[in-house]
Amino acid sequence: MLGDRVRYDAQVKQYPELLQFIQQHFDIISVCPEVEIGLSVPRPPVQLSGELANIKVTGRDAPDIDITADMQAYCQRRPPQLKHIQGYIFKSKSPSCGIENIPIFNSTGETIDTTSGVFVSAILQHYPKLPITDEMALQTTVQREAFLQRINCYRTVALSGN
Repeated sequence: MLGDRVRYDAQVKQYPELLQFIQQHFDIISVCPEVEIGLSVPRPPVQLSGELANIKVTGRDAPDIDITADMQAYCQRRPPQLKHIQGYIFKSKSPSCGIENIPIFNSTGETIDTTSGVFVSAILQHYPKLPITDEMALQTTVQREAFLQRINCYRTVALSGN
């Protein structure tokens, strides 16, 4: 979203109006769990697999790729380092950063359930009241202003110590 080349396919997804809004209102911390655990760009795509109670992060086209342990360690380590954040804009459709409707596949490639991305879940576990959204929910000025208002309310509560 910020113009960094971090996607599995090395493509850059740009959202100029959203980027302008973000730069105008926030200090930016760029986070890509896959890159931060050492995966290359480009890289084989990953997906969520297994079952809801035991989610794994495995290769979409190469099931022998399993980054579950690295991602779990990252999800324990990284969120506490972000304690000063006051809002988070995630990347939709990502197995680590998608907020909702991220498919979980079984061994035959069928979708058996949907959930949040593994890093989203880790952030919300650490910061359950943190205002979050994704780029798809910030397409209009009204949506962006509503998110900004949620952050301002969060800041007010955080500063009051409640």
